[in-house]
Amino acid sequence: MAPVGGDPVAEYVRLAAIPREHVSDVEEFLHRQQVGSDTVAVLERPGQPVALLRIHAGEATLFSVLPSQEGRSLVHETFIGKIYDATITQVHAIENLADASASKPERIEIAGSRLGGTINLTPYSVDERAALVDALREITPRG
Repeated sequence: MAPVGGDPVAEYVRLAAIPREHVSDVEEFLHRQQVGSDTVAVLERPGQPVALLRIHAGEATLFSVLPSQEGRSLVHETFIGKIYDATITQVHAIENLADASASKPERIEIAGSRLGGTINLTPYSVDERAALVDALREITPRG
């Protein structure tokens, strides 16, 4: 796994507000889904539950936890594959307009696809951001 931004599974579980009694089971399940070279990031989606994005072999899968009618949490795995209609924008914060080279990548916005949402880049190192952007380019081929 190529973890980005610290532990994306722990961050996902926190943002998804998983009930405490299910946290360890959900974390264990999500960690088991990761393969050595996966890129994993938290995807915040407008009007939808937060999801864990896994990119493996150039294809995307989303994991989200939804409550069931029986009161237990269910992990939904949605295979997305490659995305041909996505627009990916990296948003930079420029603190000093005179020195644009000092910009800090703040987030990635994905629009126009089933992966629509935002990935917060603030906890990522420079290498982690580059790995994530490279992985996103793999799933959005321009043919």
